[in-house]
Amino acid sequence: MTESNRIPQRPSEQSRDILAEALTVLEAGLKAAISLVAKLKGEKALLERRVGELEAAIASQSEQMKTLQSGRKKEVERLLRLQAEREGVRLKVDRLLEEISKIEASAEPRS
Repeated sequence: MTESNRIPQRPSEQSRDILAEALTVLEAGLKAAISLVAKLKGEKALLERRVGELEAAIASQSEQMKTLQSGRKKEVERLLRLQAEREGVRLKVDRLLEEISKIEASAEPRS
């Protein structure tokens, strides 16, 4: 090999212009990518905060639902007790009316 083959040749001015243009395009692409990444990070943070808010709202509503279900269960139990009590009172009133009828029947003058 000769000495001239081992020394790299200087690029021509046209090659330098092509490389400079490619570098400019690459820089623009990198800036756009960096801008997009920053925008997406902001959107991700916003969405994560919104998800947290929604999870908190769901947890709150879940607790509220448990409270309402517990209250409903107690009201159903109370209603059943009142219905049983009402039935007991109705039976007592029926017995009293029967006794009153017997007393009235025995107290009527016999003709």
